[in-house]
Amino acid sequence: MADSTANLKKEIHQLVLLRGLARESRHWGTFIQDLETAYSERGLSVRVETIDLPGCGRHSEMTALLSIEETAEFVREKFKEILVREVEAGLKPADHRRLVAISLGGMVGAAWISKYPTDFHSSVAMNSSFRGISRFHERLKWTSWYRFVQILRSGEPEDRERQILDWISNRPERRSSVLTSWTEIQHTRPVSKINLALQLAAAARFQAPHRWPIPLLVLSGGGDRMVNPSCSQSIAKLYKATIHTHPTAGHDLALDEGPWVARMIAEWNPN
Repeated sequence: MADSTANLKKEIHQLVLLRGLARESRHWGTFIQDLETAYSERGLSVRVETIDLPGCGRHSEMTALLSIEETAEFVREKFKEILVREVEAGLKPADHRRLVAISLGGMVGAAWISKYPTDFHSSVAMNSSFRGISRFHERLKWTSWYRFVQILRSGEPEDRERQILDWISNRPERRSSVLTSWTEIQHTRPVSKINLALQLAAAARFQAPHRWPIPLLVLSGGGDRMVNPSCSQSIAKLYKATIHTHPTAGHDLALDEGPWVARMIAEWNPN
């Protein structure tokens, strides 16, 4: 048993995280610490990397790309830069690489993995949806459309972020502290309304890939008020994936139930 534990500790897992619509790496908040804790409790070493989509975060001055496929090529180039930096720093290559993506990030991950299946050993998609396997009103609930209008009309970042937070999170007791952080993000690296529209258009056009060539874990929030949880069920069914649903979590699953999500990811062993 001692030898087995020692071997596990030597094994390095790498997680690459992709965020969703108009969100960036800092929106993960404490979830990165949740992941590190969950892996550590299982005697596993983990390295967590985050990549921002074009038009968001570290790339907020860019114009968002016109398609999910182009976006996938962009983030893959950033991933290759991470691998180069690891070599330059003399780090041991990861034994297991896993892509973890939420919402629109899940679409980018699907395009990436379907074209470059050897980049990762496994993958996780949270609260995502694909054209071709889910209806339009499931991918964005009819009751949610008015929220987009309100958000686009909001002039102040704090008001806009409050509306977003009220929509995608079911944890009102955490909103005050999270709102402060999210408002600061929008002040320092704002996402333009044009980039928001471009990301929405790309997401609306993205078609479910015919295959998902590596193991897939689907995580879903049963209380999602933006995207119908049936979309996650459709993804899991099409690609014969493992699926777990948290009964009350909202669309921002990692915000609402970060420790639960981290535990599901760390415990999942598709081999």
